[in-house]
Amino acid sequence: MNQNKKTLKSSLIGISLALLLATSFVGCTESGAKKKEDPNILLYLANNPNSLNQVQSICLGTYTAANSCVGGTEFFNPGIGCSLVKLEGKTTDDLNALKECVLKKVNDTVQPCNLPQFKYALAQQALAGAFSACNASYTTAAGTTVDLTGYLVYK
Repeated sequence: MNQNKKTLKSSLIGISLALLLATSFVGCTESGAKKKEDPNILLYLANNPNSLNQVQSICLGTYTAANSCVGGTEFFNPGIGCSLVKLEGKTTDDLNALKECVLKKVNDTVQPCNLPQFKYALAQQALAGAFSACNASYTTAAGTTVDLTGYLVYK
């Protein structure tokens, strides 16, 4: 009888350990799944080690927000869109208008594009869909009109 209890106890411990080990493998598989992330911001910062000016800082934050709405492999490219050449002549007011426009869609109360079910597969689709107002003449909440055509770049 004592031998049966020991065998049963050993079996239960073995089963428990096997279940624990199996659940840890399942957890590792789910958390270790490859997530598609946009490396463009890191590449931009690596290639531009000097400190950013205010216009570039606003631009990078805006591109990060816009890319939160893209779930595929083609993202908005801050390396081009936030370069000094591209931003030449643009003011903080211009970039704040772009930021306001992008965040309006990202934080939309009905269909925020950064939620998985509303994400776009490609940046080109996001620009044509969610951010179409951000690629035209845009009137800010303060009533200022800014032409944002060409500010968001995905190539």
